[in-house]
Amino acid sequence: MAPVFQSSDDPVALAVDVVNTWDALEKPPELLRDVVTLRRFLARRGFEGAARDADEWELGAVRALRDRLRATFEVSDEGTAVASLNAVLRDSLATPQLERAGSGWRFRYVGSLVDVLASTTASSLLDAIREDGWPRFGVCAAAPCCCVFVDRSRNRSRRYCSDLCADRVAQAAYRSRRRDSRRP
Repeated sequence: MAPVFQSSDDPVALAVDVVNTWDALEKPPELLRDVVTLRRFLARRGFEGAARDADEWELGAVRALRDRLRATFEVSDEGTAVASLNAVLRDSLATPQLERAGSGWRFRYVGSLVDVLASTTASSLLDAIREDGWPRFGVCAAAPCCCVFVDRSRNRSRRYCSDLCADRVAQAAYRSRRRDSRRP
């Protein structure tokens, strides 16, 4: 069975999905092209109510949040990453609320769509740093892809954002080896 790079129940999946709405392999690379696309994106990730009311302002605000979150993956040290995510949380007006979740409890943020998205994603990434460390944050090694990931593998060896990128690199290496073996 092929490895799953980003499972749907991963606590940082939403943050990674937001950052990866800019994909250099796509033409155009902007995947949040319009409000309709933003609404679909949000609805698929559990924000059905907020998705119905999303407008042009929120589209711009989500794109700006994406850029701030991406910076966390591109900085050179953990302290800078934490400071950047803490700034996102400070700027958010969402309020954490404890609510029943089955037989247990969970925190949920309450506020505007963008504030809830900012608090949810930034706190999830901060929790990932606290639990696993910032070295688990990565940018795909399959150039020109620039998508991000958080490595949850046991051996901490993840290098690609998806199976597609890993396969692209493996196929290119295979073709190169094959070409080299045919040369006299």
